[in-house]
Amino acid sequence: MVDVRSSRELNTIRRFLRLQARGVGLKKTFETLELHERGKQKQLIRVMRQKLESGQALADVFSELVTDARMRDMLVTAERGHHFIEGLEQVLALSMMRRGLQQELKQLARYPLVILTMLLGLGAIYALYIFPKLLSMVQVDDLDGISAILLSRGFFPGLFVALVLTGGWDYWVVKRGRSAPIRFVERGRRLYITYLFVSELSLLSEGQISVRHVIERLAHGDGEVAQIARRIHDRMSGGIELEAAAREERLLDHEVVSLFGVGTVSGDLGLIMALHRDLIFEEMELYWKQLIAKTEPLLYGFLTVMVTMMFYTIYLPVKLIMAQL
Repeated sequence: MVDVRSSRELNTIRRFLRLQARGVGLKKTFETLELHERGKQKQLIRVMRQKLESGQALADVFSELVTDARMRDMLVTAERGHHFIEGLEQVLALSMMRRGLQQELKQLARYPLVILTMLLGLGAIYALYIFPKLLSMVQVDDLDGISAILLSRGFFPGLFVALVLTGGWDYWVVKRGRSAPIRFVERGRRLYITYLFVSELSLLSEGQISVRHVIERLAHGDGEVAQIARRIHDRMSGGIELEAAAREERLLDHEVVSLFGVGTVSGDLGLIMALHRDLIFEEMELYWKQLIAKTEPLLYGFLTVMVTMMFYTIYLPVKLIMAQL
């Protein structure tokens, strides 16, 4: 199912950008949005309009709609570089991509999760009621190998606990916004952080005198991009060039780092980053779609193993009982 709240927020941002593109003033834009919305969304727009009228920064105003901390940092950077609309467009594009990928992942995992839940339920019934009765008719001590493991009393409880703990850990990782220490996940995270860094760098570069000044301004903040910029700035203060300083950051893509040197020499760092930003976005979107596509056979392969193991475990005691008759 589509996240209704997220969809409404993105639609509001899209309408805001559309009105701004047609030359409508900021105050009039928020008044128009407030007239258009209903219910809680109308109250949200009213709060945003009141923040604007009280003189708060646009990044603070849109913090009501943009809940992701990294995207908020991008808006703050965009406003500092006097490119707030461009920054908001990037936030919208990135949010749309993330929502689309989340929907694909949910659709992919829906039926396997239903089947897995049914298997766990059937397995629990079998392990609690049927398996002990069958086990009492079999001489388990005489078995060895895989049969002894499958017919041991601790196998099903251990398997159930392992699955629950694994599912709980995955949920905790996703809920806390942490990344799993897996190579292909790290690749996706690297592309995402690189995109944010390049986006903010391009938003600040226009009109700046030096690359060092751009990095210094980018370092203002508390987000992950600001932390990377601070480390790069510290290295540059020690006499290291931008490309060499950025090369030590594991979350920055090497191709982008190579372009830092070109942009520094030519003086067109902002333009180069703006052009390359779209390429990174396309690569990031393609990478996650390919990763989701590869996940599907893995899910069904896991379910196949589970079903095979379950039916074999059901069949094994019956086979042994018949052999002992």
